[in-house]
Amino acid sequence: DTGIYACIPEWLGFPTGLTVHMAKIVECASLCCLPGGRDPILAVLDKQGFVLESMNPARAATPMSVAAHSLYEQADPHRITEPEGASLVDTATYSAVDDRRTRVAGARWQPAEQLTIKLEGARYLGERAVLLAGSADPRFIQNVKTLLEEVKAVVQELVCGAGVAPDYDLTFRTYGLDAVFPWPDPPATPPREIFILGEVIAPTTDRALAVTKSTKQYLLHHGFPGRLSTSGNIAFPFTPPELAAGPAYRFNAYHLMEVDDLAAHFPVTTELVG
Repeated sequence: DTGIYACIPEWLGFPTGLTVHMAKIVECASLCCLPGGRDPILAVLDKQGFVLESMNPARAATPMSVAAHSLYEQADPHRITEPEGASLVDTATYSAVDDRRTRVAGARWQPAEQLTIKLEGARYLGERAVLLAGSADPRFIQNVKTLLEEVKAVVQELVCGAGVAPDYDLTFRTYGLDAVFPWPDPPATPPREIFILGEVIAPTTDRALAVTKSTKQYLLHHGFPGRLSTSGNIAFPFTPPELAAGPAYRFNAYHLMEVDDLAAHFPVTTELVG
């Protein structure tokens, strides 16, 4: 992302360390401001540093907010690593020009000993369908982990047959318990309600929806200890609560490839049209 903002200043002879540092910040627009946002940002670059100013007068680029954003997406807070080297920001300074603008200086460039190209990829898993449901039943919530595993087993036997391996993947996320973060301990106070996202990935959309619909029915009526309501365990935000969500992919490649010549892997051709 930094390349499109760093290339012209680099071509014009500005210091590489500064141009990369600037580019890394401005590629996220006004996220480096308070409050952060996607409004355009203006960077004025000279040979010693650059000044940042959001084009939204309601946002301020402060020394703290700009310095914090320099850490964004970086494994090492002192380095912004690129294919040809790294902008070292451990010596960078951030000073207020006024209440909305900050001047940044001091980043320096360290050429890489080995040129690298980052390779990223994802593989196709199948077609996805989702089930959306919630519950405010305290006994259902208390038993939900065991109940979901039991429902998965029942659905597998129903749609595949006894002892037959499933041709799909069924998972549940329980928002309000541990869907966002796998907390090591249960909450001190049980939540008043939870939201359940069921996900099915199967070879076809029809298969994914069929498994999701079966899951809905058994989740709706599956018994559990202390159950009082027999008309349904869960509530749906709308009908039908199962939706086809299109192709599913999973991130499966994150690699640095060592090369001797970056340009050789990205050939550019020019064609005169007309």
